[in-house]
Amino acid sequence: TCDNCPDEGPSGCDLPDMSLSVLADGTVLYNTSEAISGFQFIVDGATLNGSSAASGGDAGAESFSMSTSPGNGMVLGFSLTGATIGPACGILLELDIDGVPTGLSDLIISDANANQLPIDYYKEFLLGCIDEMACNYNPYATEDDGSCTYTEGSCDCDGNPPDGACDCNGNVEDCAG
Repeated sequence: TCDNCPDEGPSGCDLPDMSLSVLADGTVLYNTSEAISGFQFIVDGATLNGSSAASGGDAGAESFSMSTSPGNGMVLGFSLTGATIGPACGILLELDIDGVPTGLSDLIISDANANQLPIDYYKEFLLGCIDEMACNYNPYATEDDGSCTYTEGSCDCDGNPPDGACDCNGNVEDCAG
């Protein structure tokens, strides 16, 4: 079972062993049968929001020092106390990003002896609406399937008019007219 995974959508435990993946909302998932003592990678397709755009997840729970470089998309994490993550699966960390990431590249993941682990990026194709402005936005989708739906006129996603909306005679109209 996965103790630190999203309530819906894919989890790190759904990934193959020795892999990382990133969701549209910036959640970085992992699955490893080896302990991780440090990581470095580049976020592709999205912009990191500042030098502290990485936090939480199992890296945060182990008090890893994490920093980000918005200029080149680099994420760096390590423990000053010798703590490790795993062997386990779940959420490695969460990124504060603009845009939808298309992947992670230049992975350097190390074990407790500073040896590089053979961890690969896993591209999970979860179809759904990836537009945050849409009524049916799915933060776990990694590829847009064209299913996005939007509000019409001034109505909300449930088809309700704004409070106090009425015609010139004082009649409240629904969003169907």
